[in-house]
Amino acid sequence: MTYIQNTTANYQVTFSPTDKQVGEIEKWLIAERLKTGDGFYCNWNIIKSSFIKNELAAISSNNKTIGFATWRLITNKTARIELAEIQQVHRRKGIGKILTTTLLNFLRDKGMHVVDLQCSPSSSEPIWKRLGFVEFPDPPEKYKFNSGPNKKLYSILTEHLQTSSIQHADETIELWNDEPYMTNDSTPPTYVWNVDFIEGTRKLLKPIVHPAPCEWRLRWKINGKTIKDDKIKRFKSEIDFGTFIIIEELIL
Repeated sequence: MTYIQNTTANYQVTFSPTDKQVGEIEKWLIAERLKTGDGFYCNWNIIKSSFIKNELAAISSNNKTIGFATWRLITNKTARIELAEIQQVHRRKGIGKILTTTLLNFLRDKGMHVVDLQCSPSSSEPIWKRLGFVEFPDPPEKYKFNSGPNKKLYSILTEHLQTSSIQHADETIELWNDEPYMTNDSTPPTYVWNVDFIEGTRKLLKPIVHPAPCEWRLRWKINGKTIKDDKIKRFKSEIDFGTFIIIEELIL
């Protein structure tokens, strides 16, 4: 359980909410739905399921539960925020930021490198961007997202290796934002990482964390020699993949 001091009130964020707290959330979600016809009560089955799976965070003030967030693990290293809401009367006070920041720290401590989400409703996009979430770097059709008007955003939680415009290291990872059959030897990679290792190991000094569907082309080279060149999903022993690639170690 995490306690956070705000300048005007004490807020308590818990990742093990009680039945009473979940009941409080349900009560104000129902009231919101009756008053505005909007809100997340239509997703109550998801919220209840997240509670049962221990994937629900709740934030309280003065012993009243005033907000929640649900998430799920996508891979061993990636997670997705499914729903997040603050009770209407408590909005615009920075409470959503407290809840989200605490949740992201919690997920990072559990070993997550990156979190994504879908902006639903679409009006939530500016809020998530203020919280540090960014747009995917390639056009949505490259990822084959099926999110309609609701944009997908992500946030990398850990220090990671940045891409480079040139290859200057003995060992590199190259990524194309297309499948192998869409590229050839004259097609330059879209992204390049110059890889360095912790001395005496094959563990990267900083992991590679980047959005990439598993069908995209990836090439691993040492001193100009190709070690492997294939779809991301063929690199099963080297990469944690899904919506993102995460490379922490390269074993020869």
